[in-house]
Amino acid sequence: MDLKIFISIIVWQAFSGDVHCVSLQKHIFDFIFTNYDSGLRPVCVGAPQVNLKIGVAVRQMIDLDEPNQRMKINLWIRLKWNDCSLQWKPSEFNNTDYIVVPISRIWIPDLTLYDSLTTGMYGMDKYRALVYSDGSIHYNFPTIIEVICPIDVTSFPFDTQICSLKFGSWVYHGHQLDIQPSESPIDLSSMKSNVEWLIPKIEVEKNVVMYGCCPEPYPDVTFYIHIERKPAYYVTNIIIPSIMITSIGVLCFLLPVDSGEKASLVIMITLAMSVFQLLVADKLPPSAEATPWIMFFFNFILGMSAITTTIQVAVINIYYRGEKQVPEWIKKGIIVPLCLMMFVKIPGNPSSTCCNEENVWDLVKDIEESTNTELWKSLSVVIDRLGILIFSITLISGCFIVYSVK
Repeated sequence: MDLKIFISIIVWQAFSGDVHCVSLQKHIFDFIFTNYDSGLRPVCVGAPQVNLKIGVAVRQMIDLDEPNQRMKINLWIRLKWNDCSLQWKPSEFNNTDYIVVPISRIWIPDLTLYDSLTTGMYGMDKYRALVYSDGSIHYNFPTIIEVICPIDVTSFPFDTQICSLKFGSWVYHGHQLDIQPSESPIDLSSMKSNVEWLIPKIEVEKNVVMYGCCPEPYPDVTFYIHIERKPAYYVTNIIIPSIMITSIGVLCFLLPVDSGEKASLVIMITLAMSVFQLLVADKLPPSAEATPWIMFFFNFILGMSAITTTIQVAVINIYYRGEKQVPEWIKKGIIVPLCLMMFVKIPGNPSSTCCNEENVWDLVKDIEESTNTELWKSLSVVIDRLGILIFSITLISGCFIVYSVK
């Protein structure tokens, strides 16, 4: 057989098969859509209620706008229902069990997403549906939705949010349209990763609500999306730097008064912590119901900085008192015991330390022989060393308490 003739026969057979398939689907289409009105809810004998099953597959968590408390997510909506008006016998149409038709040609439930921030549900009327011979319809379509999502900021940035997607009918009550979760209502297998958020699980629940407007029940299916934040960014760029900067505050107690930078260092730390606090505040909603633990941490640091600044001002004031008379109660009641505790050299005997003296009365004698300028300077040193101890203990204890209760 000539090669050209052979190729022509093969092409004709393939083409005729396609034509036969298209013609068969056209016959089914004409058969089921004759006198069919897509604007009317299908009501048949023995089936007065349409049962709608819904499932969702999460494609991508796009954004969670925390200050405005709104979530944007990409979903694949999967719907199944039965239209008793769209049925045929496969045996009469070469055992063809289903056809694909534009969704605009068939009746679709008025599925509504409550708390949606957009009008309508994008994609619901733009794709094609599978119509099976028993009247069951499978309709899957992708969509991007934006909904209200209340944010709980208490554990920021180690928080988990729960955003709900409530689907129900806006027009039909439960006696006309019943909605329920599908056999496999949740699919996370095709989800793309997000740089900040994880979706570890989704829970689904069916509810039946009686509204004040109507005596009939209105069912809905609610998907609770658990969203877990990835805290690494905030730990690396905010929490660790803030702790490191705060730790530098201990250096202000070691700086000599003559350097003129003791109070300036504390003020600089306070300003740096204020910047971190503003960065966090910009990420959170202005909620009066809950305060993030990290704000307690920043307020704790700012409070410590304020107290430290006050101490440094007092130290500088004491250091420069010169020959102003030192009261006896300060000499015996403060300088002597604090010198013993803080290992500060005795002004009257610079070659020894307090803890090496065998007799406290000798310490008092050495102090009496010191000038007022030396005593004021020694007192400022004692306060500085005591401040190092108190600052370190308070910082460690405060960080432990704040981080343990988060």
